Amino acid sequence: MPRRREPRPAPALELKTTRLAGIQVILNSAEHAALDTHISTLFAATPDFFGGEPAVFECGRLPADAPSPDWGWLAQELKSRGLNPFAVQNASAEQAASARQAGLLVLNDVAPAPAIVAAEAAPAPEPEPVAEPASAAEPAAEPAAASATRIIDKPLRSGQRVYAAGGDIVVLAAVNPGAEVIADGSIHVYAPLKGKALAGARGDTSARIFTTHLEAELVSIAGVYRTFETAPDAAVAKKPAQIRLADTSQIVIEPL
Repeated sequence: MPRRREPRPAPALELKTTRLAGIQVILNSAEHAALDTHISTLFAATPDFFGGEPAVFECGRLPADAPSPDWGWLAQELKSRGLNPFAVQNASAEQAASARQAGLLVLNDVAPAPAIVAAEAAPAPEPEPVAEPASAAEPAAEPAAASATRIIDKPLRSGQRVYAAGGDIVVLAAVNPGAEVIADGSIHVYAPLKGKALAGARGDTSARIFTTHLEAELVSIAGVYRTFETAPDAAVAKKPAQIRLADTSQIVIEPL
């Protein structure tokens, strides 16, 4: 009779690649006063909304000869408002050196994760699309066509995050408060949407969000987002609705 093999114990530590979605904080200015003013304005209505979300400083819009921001102060200001900055990307050599001294990682040569929110520090010198390209050193690629649809048929609980890369996502059960649904394409929720829904995660401004019961905490399309400190308008609150972008920069919510 063959001897039964004992299962191998799992190793104490394993290394695997992963893609982390997080907040992309796009810097258009390194000036302390401008950043301080804009941070106060940006987070005035939702000071504790993000709840420790990881964040990366995107430096691609800063001139190469621009002085470095006060990284320590800037990171602490965002931490006090619920973000957790851990790295910079597309930084100049001087900016990267000062960021390392402040304890931040430097990801200049790493493609960023899907941008969930583009928090701009000051108006850009010229009008630009809100959604950032994968790398500021390269021209933005056209959004990938929605080639795959992911279907979720179980409720999403607080803390759960589902991401549909390269396509749409269809949710047939409730997205509860604290849960996140993210898609490169559009999002369809045939149930109460009470958490966060982020469509067009890689810059597709034509993406939309559809739900049969709108009660969301946050909605976002191509990095443009809206939070709901108060209930949505009566025409769409707890009713079927669609969310889309108008002129690539304004969230529009309409009844279905």
